[in-house]
Amino acid sequence: MLISETKSLLTSMLDLAGVRTGEISADAVRTMLEVFRRFASVPVDDAVSPEEDGDGILAQTGTFGLDGVHQFCADLTRQFTDAGDQDAIWQLRCTLHWIPSAETEALGSSVLWSFGMPLEEFFAAALGLPGWAWALAGVQAPRRLTIELEQI
Repeated sequence: MLISETKSLLTSMLDLAGVRTGEISADAVRTMLEVFRRFASVPVDDAVSPEEDGDGILAQTGTFGLDGVHQFCADLTRQFTDAGDQDAIWQLRCTLHWIPSAETEALGSSVLWSFGMPLEEFFAAALGLPGWAWALAGVQAPRRLTIELEQI
């Protein structure tokens, strides 16, 4: 698989699992996470290797003003460094969006990178982040799911 194909692969994997972008149920959050976990282990041929920090995962949560809207987000991002142009960094973001509340505001924000740790260990730690633990508890359905691939 190539970096340029990652969005369509992830979208296809999610679709096969019954998860589509846009509005999703609270139960679909866990499914999305499990699909992303499988996707994270698929090799990308034109990216620098994970051992050289050229392919890694970011888990983050927090309340942000995105697209002019104040919202709580739980995000999994796969970041690639292009092996042919090491100045080219790509991010494939899979983001869940909620209307913020006092409860989500109290969660604060969290950031965790996978660099330097096995994926199993990373995902175990990511699920322990307060925002991800809240998202997986199914307290509230997300407003929407977005998937974006962009060069940063």
